[in-house]
Amino acid sequence: MKLSDELGKEEQLYKSLYQQCCGLWEKPVTDWDELVHRYHKAGIRKIPSEPPSKMGTVLTESDFFTENVKEVVCFNNLRYCPPFLHKLEFIKIVYIFRGSVTLYLDDEKYELQTGNFCIITPGVRHTVFSRHDEDVIINILMRVSSFANAFSGILMEQNILSDFFWKILYTKHSNRVLVFVCSNDAKLDRWVEKMFDESARQQNASNLLMKSYAMIFLGIVMREHLKELHLKEELTEEVYVLPAIIRFMRKNMKTITLDELSLQFHMSESELKRYIVRESGYTYRYLLRDLRLRRAVELLRNTKLSMERIMEETGYSNMNNFYRSFKEHLGKTPSEFRKSREEILI
Repeated sequence: MKLSDELGKEEQLYKSLYQQCCGLWEKPVTDWDELVHRYHKAGIRKIPSEPPSKMGTVLTESDFFTENVKEVVCFNNLRYCPPFLHKLEFIKIVYIFRGSVTLYLDDEKYELQTGNFCIITPGVRHTVFSRHDEDVIINILMRVSSFANAFSGILMEQNILSDFFWKILYTKHSNRVLVFVCSNDAKLDRWVEKMFDESARQQNASNLLMKSYAMIFLGIVMREHLKELHLKEELTEEVYVLPAIIRFMRKNMKTITLDELSLQFHMSESELKRYIVRESGYTYRYLLRDLRLRRAVELLRNTKLSMERIMEETGYSNMNNFYRSFKEHLGKTPSEFRKSREEILI
């Protein structure tokens, strides 16, 4: 796997099909059968009955994250692959390293050029189509199930990108796409290349390095490219309230109370509880417990703090409650987790 103009075997097959009747590929399809039907209708019978590469209406984490320890993967987007509409169960960044690509969001389409990129949330029906040999389009995939632990530093920033990720984790309707229309940035290119090269090691790829490179990439985006952001959704002020609530809860989880939170956000306790359920589908108590457990996993994995200190840092009043809650929701006690050094995805 390398960043080059050389077409792979699957790409060569797709290109030969594309060149037979380019017009049939300009509108997205829902599956391979629909494309075959278009060819047959146009009088072209010589087309494989099965697609040369994986296609599906929903792509899951297990399709790409073959090991539990992997939280970021990176690879080439296939050139000439038919634009088939699908949804994801993970976060995807599509980075135009060189050339151009068409992004389809259902019936809408956007042309992206070198240096542009988009961030696609789970549940968004979309596809991208690359139609030139010289195109180099890179997919960067990140697990949702471990995002809060892997990228906690990003989440604690206060800007539209961190709010975007909070909404992915904790809201019922986070199906948005961020498109960055910016000129080519050599710094972003560099970290994308590092992710690509490290991911190419496959079994030997370092999860720590992949997370670090992705963090640096997103950090540069936050610092230098937020002004070039185009949201594919109309925003209201209310969009930003829930991420602010969650950020405040995480920052103050040691001592937070519902009364304090309601005063901070100028709502009554009952209004606040209803708002949280309406926007996220979760109760206040569930959110607080989830934030505390995610923080506990982070501290157990990355520090040598004592159990007593971790209990205090995460706001638990006694050790029995801490152990019971941890084991009930993660299947192991904190001590068992630390001893095994196993990755737990929550």
